[in-house]
Amino acid sequence: MNSKAAYRMLIYTLIPLLTSCANRNYENSGAVWGTSYRIVYTADRELGDSIVSVMSDVENELSMFKTSSTVSRINHGEDIEVGTMFAEVFGLSQEISRMSGGAFDPTVGPLTELWGFGTKHTDSLALPSDSIIEVTLPLVGIRDCSIENNHVIKKHPQTTFDFSSIAKGYGVDAIAGMLERNGCNNYLVEIGGEVRTAGVNRNGKSWHIQIDAPDSGVSGHNRLRVISLNNSSVASSGNYRNYRDTATGRIGHTIDPSTGRPIATTTAATTVIAPDCATADALATACMVMDVDSALAMIERIEATEALIAVINGGEIELHTTSGFPQ
Repeated sequence: MNSKAAYRMLIYTLIPLLTSCANRNYENSGAVWGTSYRIVYTADRELGDSIVSVMSDVENELSMFKTSSTVSRINHGEDIEVGTMFAEVFGLSQEISRMSGGAFDPTVGPLTELWGFGTKHTDSLALPSDSIIEVTLPLVGIRDCSIENNHVIKKHPQTTFDFSSIAKGYGVDAIAGMLERNGCNNYLVEIGGEVRTAGVNRNGKSWHIQIDAPDSGVSGHNRLRVISLNNSSVASSGNYRNYRDTATGRIGHTIDPSTGRPIATTTAATTVIAPDCATADALATACMVMDVDSALAMIERIEATEALIAVINGGEIELHTTSGFPQ
């Protein structure tokens, strides 16, 4: 979950302050999981402590970068009971892996490490050998894992889990759930560019979200499109901010679970709108791995879910969208 803002296309939010006759307006912002967050909401009291508590709970179960977290202990071979958050993310990951024909798979972690994008990020020009990739591939396969009596059954003893491509979206959902339990009907939760909204802004209108263009660079934010978001979530994925230069050229961080290698595609970035942010987060990664037609067809089959895929063709950006993606 470290610096997943680098893993993902940032979506910058146009955030007007909320107003309410009965409640006050609050805004909490700061840094978490190697990225930034901003949360705007109406409530009868300030909920900053509860927001931080939810973030801590997510980190304690799902962060690869915290050695005492549930996922880190399981990755290191401990046989421990998993909590609700781990089980929910595990189950959703299996579901989206099935939907995408294996394009999304959080057990790709050992391959991510081989290519220098994991917990031991490297700027080395060296690349993993074909033989070590072939040895590592059999470790991958979340659909061959299970949870029985609250204990994880791995495909292989050396199988590990990297929920970076879904945990941030799940964290957004967890905070949104806490806000709703505390009576918040109007809010925007954004962590590292992943967004979930409810209700309306101070003008009584929908929240508006800016999607960055894939030519924005490491820290730039060129506008690709601004969309209206109504009681739903949006997440994006792209390789244009997280890549390595190697002896044979530049490679992106998205690994194809079927080949064990970085994807070779003209797809530069994907944006997915879904009812919950964890689903949007995971599907955006899956769409990066799949070819454009297959990705769009998958999204069209999922209720209340839409996608925009940016493709680089001859140096120009082409946009491909599902039928209901907002204009």
